[in-house]
Formats: sequence, C-alpha cells, structure tokens
Amino acid sequence: MKTGLDWQRTGYKWITMTGLSAMLLTGWMLLDSKMVALEGQASATTPQALGASSQVLTAKLAYKKGDTVTLINDIPLFKNRRDGGVAADQMGIEYYTTKNEKYTLASVRGEWVQLKSTDHGNFWLPSWYALKESRSMTETAPQSFTLQSGSKLYLAPDSSTTWSFEKALTDKAVIVAKWKGSYGVSIAPRVWNKVSSTYRPGLFWIKAQAIEQRMNVTDGWFQQDASLPTSVIRHLTDIKLNKATTSKQMAGWLGEPEWKESSSNLNFTGYAMSIGQTWRYERQDAQFLVTFNKNGRLVRTRWNLAQDNRNAVVSDWNISRADEYGFTTKIYGTTLPTTIPWKPVWTNQGDINYTFLQAATDDVLLMKGDDGGFSGDYYEGSIYALDRHSGQKLWGINGGFGRQQAEVDAERKYVTIYTDYDPDKKKYVDHIRHLNLKNGKVTWTYTPKQNFRLNGITAAKNVVVVDTPVVESSSNSWLTVLDSANGKTLWTRKLATGYEILNKSADDPYVLYWEKNKLVAADPQSGRTVWSLKAKRSTIEQFVNDPYFDGIERLDPFATTNAERWLSLDNQWLLLDLNTGKKLAQFLARVGQRFEELDDGMLLIRENKNGDHYGEYEDFTTILYDAKTGNTRWTIKGKIERGLVEEDQLYVIKNGYPAALDYKTGETRWNAKDTIATLRHPTNQGSYLVIDDQLLLPMDENLLVMNKKNGALLGRVHDVVMGNPEHRDRDAKNGTINRIGNEVYVGSSNGRFRVYEASRLQEAISP
Repeated sequence: MKTGLDWQRTGYKWITMTGLSAMLLTGWMLLDSKMVALEGQASATTPQALGASSQVLTAKLAYKKGDTVTLINDIPLFKNRRDGGVAADQMGIEYYTTKNEKYTLASVRGEWVQLKSTDHGNFWLPSWYALKESRSMTETAPQSFTLQSGSKLYLAPDSSTTWSFEKALTDKAVIVAKWKGSYGVSIAPRVWNKVSSTYRPGLFWIKAQAIEQRMNVTDGWFQQDASLPTSVIRHLTDIKLNKATTSKQMAGWLGEPEWKESSSNLNFTGYAMSIGQTWRYERQDAQFLVTFNKNGRLVRTRWNLAQDNRNAVVSDWNISRADEYGFTTKIYGTTLPTTIPWKPVWTNQGDINYTFLQAATDDVLLMKGDDGGFSGDYYEGSIYALDRHSGQKLWGINGGFGRQQAEVDAERKYVTIYTDYDPDKKKYVDHIRHLNLKNGKVTWTYTPKQNFRLNGITAAKNVVVVDTPVVESSSNSWLTVLDSANGKTLWTRKLATGYEILNKSADDPYVLYWEKNKLVAADPQSGRTVWSLKAKRSTIEQFVNDPYFDGIERLDPFATTNAERWLSLDNQWLLLDLNTGKKLAQFLARVGQRFEELDDGMLLIRENKNGDHYGEYEDFTTILYDAKTGNTRWTIKGKIERGLVEEDQLYVIKNGYPAALDYKTGETRWNAKDTIATLRHPTNQGSYLVIDDQLLLPMDENLLVMNKKNGALLGRVHDVVMGNPEHRDRDAKNGTINRIGNEVYVGSSNGRFRVYEASRLQEAISP
C-alpha cells in the first residue's frame, strides 16, 4: 500500500462518513430474529425477498413489527429508499443514528428496513446493517483510492443496488471501513447546504478487486504545506469529529490552529459562565472553528464559508447539522474576516456575558454586566467598577434578574445605585445606596416607606430623583428629591396621572417633569419652578421609551452631556435649551418615525411607509435634516442608522450593512453588503469607531476592521467575541466600543472587557 498523497494527480476519489469511527468501535446493531410485519401482515422474510444474495444473508431474517431497536451511533438514515437512479452524492441524508434516540421497527422492503424514530419520524436503513456479519466490519484510517474503469458502488456488500463510480465523484470519496472483500466508502454530498438544511455524506461499498491503489490520508489536514482541498477537509471533519473528540486528537488530525481564543459562554443564562477555548483554522475560501470545554472535549464546530456558486445560500440563521446543533455552517459574503493580532493593554474577565461601559473618570470605569437573556431567559445583571489603569475589579453589586439603575453624580466621585431584587434573599427588596466610585464604600442609603416597588430613580444636578407610585400600580406618583451628598429629602411633589419624569443624568441643570399639559423645570434644591412650557402630551408613541430603540444621541462615557434635549410634546419634536426652556428647533412627529442626532446636530430621520418602525428595508425612507433651519439636505430610499460624520463622509449602517455616504449628497461611496455577509437581517452591536484609516464596527460575533476609504474588509480583532443582546440597544450603542485619546475600550459577550492602544492597530494589520 502506498502512503502519502499527490492531490494534483487525477483519478483520486474521496468519500466520507460521519462519526463512523465511533460506530465501528462500538459495534453494529443486530435486530431480534423475530417476525416483522410486511405491509401490515406478519410474515417470514427471506434473503431473496430482501433482494440480497445468499452469500450475505446466510439465514432467514424474521422480525416482529413494533420491536424497539437500539441502534449504534452514526449509521446514515435515509428519508426514502434509494436506487441507482439517484446520484450517489445526492442522497439527501440529514440524520445519523444516535445512541440516545429510540427506534422502532416498522417494516422491511427489499434491501431496506424502515424505522420509526422518536424524534424524527420514519426513516430507512439498508438492511445489511442488521446482520450479524456486519459486526465483523473494521474501521480503516481514511484513505484515498483509484478504481479500475467501470467500477461500481454498492448499497451494501453484495447488494443488488449499485451505482457507477462517475468521474464527478473524484475528490469526494474516501475509504473508511473494510468487511471481507469489500471496502466502505464515504461520499460527500454534492451540495452541503440548501436553505436551512445541511446534508451529510453517504456510506457505500466497493469490491476490493476494483481498487488499483489506496493511500492513507496524512494527518495535519490544515497545515500550511498541505494541499488538501477545503471540500475534502470538510468531508473528513464531518465524519471524524463528534463530542467525544479531544483537543489532543484534534491537534493530530487537523494540526495546530493559527489562532487560539477564549470561547463564548458555553452555558445558558441562569447558570455560571463557562468559558472554553476556540481554535481557528483560516483559509481564503473557508474558516473552521472548533471549541473545547474546560475539560478539553469538543462541544462546537463551525465552518465559515465564503459566498460562491457552490454555496449560494441566503439564510438568517446558522445552518446546523440536523442531529448535532453544535456542528454548524455559516455562509459569509465574498470575503472572510481574517484575524488581526491586536493585543490589549489589559483584559478583565467578568462573570456575566455582556460588558458595557457606563461612565468613566481618570481612574475608574463604571461597568454594567448583563447576561443578554430576553424576557424569561434573563437571570442576572450587575453594576461594577474597574481600575482604569490595570483592569482590576474594585467592587460590584449583583442585582439578579431585577431592575437596576446607576446614576453618577455631577463630579463623578460617587454613584447612586437602585436595585429592586435581592438575589441572596431571593425576594424583591427596593434598595437605594450611594457609593464611593473608587472603593464601593456606601456613604448613605434610602429606604422607601411604602412596601411596594418603586418606579425607579434618575438624577439632576446634585440630586437624586426617586419616582414612587402613590399606591401600588397607580399611574400617579410621589416625586422625592434627595440631596446626593447625604441622601436627605430636599422636597417632594405629588404628580398627577399621566405624568412623566424626563431627567437623564446628573448633568441636567433642573428636575424635569411633565404633568397637566405643562413641562416644568424645577430647581433641584428647592423645587421652585424655574421655567415652564405649556404643551399637551403627544398622542404618537413615545419611542424614546422603546427598549429596541438605541437612542437619539450617541453618549460618550468619558464626557458630560450638553444642556439641550429633544422632547416629544404636542405631536412635535422640540429641541429645548434646558437652562432657559427656549425652543431651538422643532419638527412634526409621525407614527413609525425614528431619528438620531449626528455629531454636528444634523438629524437622520427614517420613516416606514406602513407607519411601523419594523419591516423590510425597502419600506423605509431616510432623510438628512437640519432641524434648526428646516432644510432637508437629501432623501434616500432605505433604512439608514448609526451615523458617524467625518469631514465630508458619513459612515452608516445602510439596510443592515456598513456603508459610507457622501455627506453633502447622500450618494453611496461604498457598501460592504456583498463583502461581509449574505443575511437578510444582520445584527449590529455597538457603534463605529475611527482609528487613522481604519473603521471599527462590532457586527455579529466579530469586531470588524475595515478600510474607511473603500470599505475593504481588513479582518477581525483577535480574541474578541461579540453578540446580539436583545433589548439592550442603547447599552450596546453607547457602551460596547469607545475611544478617548490613544485608549480604545471594548466590551464583549463572554464577560471580557479590554483596553487597547489605538496606535498599535496599524502594525497589527501589517506586521
């Protein structure tokens, strides 16, 4: 037998079979020798009736319909019986047998046994695998081979169902097993993915005398000097890897990876985080990611494939193997993001998935931790502080699955934290405490007098504002204003039904509230009305309260906010000077409207023709509007959001994808849609950040780096795992990625928070 492999020679043929190694090591199933119901009637079934030769079936097969059959792992299951009229690489196999699944014998038809699966309904299995003789089959190392002209494939050894071994199967077949004078051959599917399905290799047989030569496939499939095509490696990984595979085995088969990274959280929300290790193998046309748990066992794999004619699939989901949801395939755009080794100055590993920067001082970073779970899947959130210089955790408060708010005082020396749930006591308890930002020491607490839950807190200059229902679940409220220095009550006011407290932070000069058709700005210390404005409440939806809306402005955790605020009153959007109450700009509010304020005060206003802020991109129109002059600079069909202005260019998310527009005309200068992905509705977390000629954007699971001039995808930052925290759009927009000077602060979805040096990015891109 020859060893080694020259993949440039013609005639080599490959076949793969998923998990065959585990199946052969364990042994094959043997059905009970009982009566089987054939077409509903109990009858004896002879080898001749099954269409198999007497050399294979040396005794009668007799089974009983309804018998429970325990199958060994990794036997390919067919939706329908197949014959030579269906190509060998178009079997449409999605499932292999698993040891935990229950199968019931339904019938025998020709060379096929029909099985009823507890999870997947009825399937067919070549009946040869039910014979005692099949248990003497042995596993072989994967081998390529060449065949004599005119050779055939068999459904099973000595089967009457055959296929011609066509030239099209070259490089798609590999020998994986032997039984007497036959070899088991795995054949990769012609099309691996179709819409939401992933197809898997079939198992066929060839006669030993038909083989001209066999050659072992050498290990190290992904080594740089290896010449194995990606399609062959994909085949081999499908048949060899399972959740019993170890990192040691993986290193032997695939070789050492280009990159090793911390994995995403391997546990569901509600359980302690478990961070494993992900290995990345990167090629121009494909990337293979394998993730191990802390014990070095394989738990996930994923193929990242570039869009091409063979994988022309558009899907809003990862495509998973039907029986192993950890084994997935993801179709990208025309370019796969290669890894950029940008090294952080420090990394903090938190204990909750998402890490959002809330506020910062010269020495302290105030953080929000969130498990990212939605509705009933939300279990845990926290407020904590990090040393800005070292990343060391200074203190933290875990609020469990309850509400939590943090309001930093105007001088950013203290923070007031409100939680309504105590995870230690496992009950709802309103708790307001004022902490030293550096050391977490509590300087005062406030205990509400009522025994029902608060509506929440906010802040204005030097005060904390507490919103308390008059009675439980009432729509009117007691507004209680506390001195932020000592927690003492300065004044209270009963607010009528329909009221709204409008403060956002301690940067607000006055306590702002609306009630009885009047907007009031009250002195924080005395409660005296400084200015007021008559205005009815808008009948149009107050979208600033929509948790899916990411906010009108982009907030900078390192800076104070200005004293201007967009407010919705009397079906108008008003820009007010909070110091004086003067109207600086206004425009008509509409149903389904959303807008954001750009760095220079211009507005991106988007509207849906159906009056809904959801819907397809083609239903939207976006305008660039100067609210202070009332002029529209340009109008674009489509949904434009997350804008960042730099000189004459506007970086945006256009219909879900990164793009750059001419700021004066709205003309698209570049669009990364075809480059990055094929999803109809991609997910974007965070905001744009510019470093020299590079544009950074958290998107999907990666922190992408693009050329800001032409949109070319330069890669993704090493060891950063992003995600899509539903319902946390404002936190994601403002707290995921930020820059001040040479420092770049980056959150993640696996509990990590890092600081990078902006000046080191270029050398990481071009070492």
